[in-house]
Amino acid sequence: MASSYSNRHPVDEILTSLVIEAVPSDDQLIADRAMETITIPERSGTLLLEETRNFMGAPDLDLERAPGASRALLGGFDRTSQTFKASIYSLSERIPMEDIIDSQYPGNEEQRAARKVARAMKLAKEKRCADVLFDSSSFESSSPAAGSKFDQAGSEPLTFLHELKDTVFEAAHGINPDSLIFGRNVFRELARNPEVRGYLGTPTSNLSAGNRILNDEAVMQVLRDVLGIPNIMVGAARRETAMPGATSSEAYIWDSETIFMGILRGSDAVVQKSGNVKGQPLAAINFEFGGMVAGQYDSLDRITRTVYAEESHQFKAIDSTLGHVVTNCLNDI
Repeated sequence: MASSYSNRHPVDEILTSLVIEAVPSDDQLIADRAMETITIPERSGTLLLEETRNFMGAPDLDLERAPGASRALLGGFDRTSQTFKASIYSLSERIPMEDIIDSQYPGNEEQRAARKVARAMKLAKEKRCADVLFDSSSFESSSPAAGSKFDQAGSEPLTFLHELKDTVFEAAHGINPDSLIFGRNVFRELARNPEVRGYLGTPTSNLSAGNRILNDEAVMQVLRDVLGIPNIMVGAARRETAMPGATSSEAYIWDSETIFMGILRGSDAVVQKSGNVKGQPLAAINFEFGGMVAGQYDSLDRITRTVYAEESHQFKAIDSTLGHVVTNCLNDI
């Protein structure tokens, strides 16, 4: 009788903990914090979407009732749905048994491989998240005018973002945005902008006394104070883009000149046994069928040992009216 999959591919709790733990620069990865994660009991299902107009009043009705008259009858709009399916993402690395025995490097070869696999998995997940939230075709989009680019002399990015908040508020049926995601270059440009620096105090105390550039947390605090948006993140992670054999070339995963503002948090989603999901209004959701796990197994001829990691989920844009993407925020260099 053939051995079972679980016998040949055992999940290793030690390796699983290694792929989940932080490794250098993992604090730059924001995919797991950017969206609400809904655990789904089945790999695929249906998201039930409420029609917002059902809760925006009845302008066609006179609610005043005369004695003896019937009450006004409220109409409604059809609800809709979207299907989702969690994809399986996995990666592995093979280690020759001789390397495990002969290696004089400190540490365990299997654990090193697990960290390498985990890093590649996390960077790929970050890219999938960025592709959804920075997609100008999935959400309303705009670009600053030539004289309003964030690195333009005299520009007022705080004013721009404050007006953008009003734009999102109106498009989202009166719901304030709760999340703001920046590409790194546009975020760092805020640290050099006089309007942002001047918010912390007088020009004498901030511009002339040597405090010319703000650190990241100071910029975020200004944004929280001015905009009232609690969840502010910066997509600063980079990844290799060159194929093996070519000269190394790195690039930002999140487009460095793009901003997303919208509603991504606060869901009280309820998962039903049928696989249907109900949730509060959100621009995008992470449907997770299985979190990341890792394990190892030997080849039948005992020549190699394979270390793997695997997860199953889907990042999905839900409502285009609940998010706004701003592209090309900086002047071309």
